[in-house]
Amino acid sequence: MSAFLGHIHYWLYHKIGRVAEREQLIFRKAEELCGATAEELQSQVWQIYGQPLPDTELGELIDHSNIHGWLQRQVTISETREAAFIKELVDNCGGSAQTLVLDAFADHGKICGEHAKAQQKYDVQRAGGIYQAINDYLLNGMPCDQGDEVTVNEADKVSWEGNTCLQERNWIKAGVDKAFMKECYQKWFAGFVTALNTEFVYKQTADTLKGDKVNRHEISKKA
Repeated sequence: MSAFLGHIHYWLYHKIGRVAEREQLIFRKAEELCGATAEELQSQVWQIYGQPLPDTELGELIDHSNIHGWLQRQVTISETREAAFIKELVDNCGGSAQTLVLDAFADHGKICGEHAKAQQKYDVQRAGGIYQAINDYLLNGMPCDQGDEVTVNEADKVSWEGNTCLQERNWIKAGVDKAFMKECYQKWFAGFVTALNTEFVYKQTADTLKGDKVNRHEISKKA
């Protein structure tokens, strides 16, 4: 692996940071629900997985002798830490915590979608442009892990199949319910797409909440 940092390394680093951003949003909402318990749970999770990376230039943090390995480790840590915090919230703060987490994923999807729209670099009038934006904001393993099978129907629809094993192995490590985490990501996708263009909608075209290993997604114009 080259010792020099390139665009793809920063691209991945920013996506890792967005997971930490979402985790913090969940924490702020949890403080309102269960007070000091949220802080205690966060502290317990951080003792196991460490705190999120500081908001610092990548070159000051990364192991230049093992760039790929360092980034791979941060992907795993960030996804596992968030999932572990979600599990602890749901286990300790009751059913309302599930609603809180779902709302946080929806809100964060909207925040990311608004940020992407403000960049004015994506063709948000096309489903393909929206899909491109999703790839730039959603953390889903390392670049070499990506294996989405994408079908583009001109400008108004994109469908794709993404293997969930990349994230599920981290959810399993955290002990969180996989079906719930898939539902959380559905909320994030929907919030993101709507923020980019209200004329488009996101949906899953297969029931992936029963243990399927492949998520089937679709972005399309409203009927």
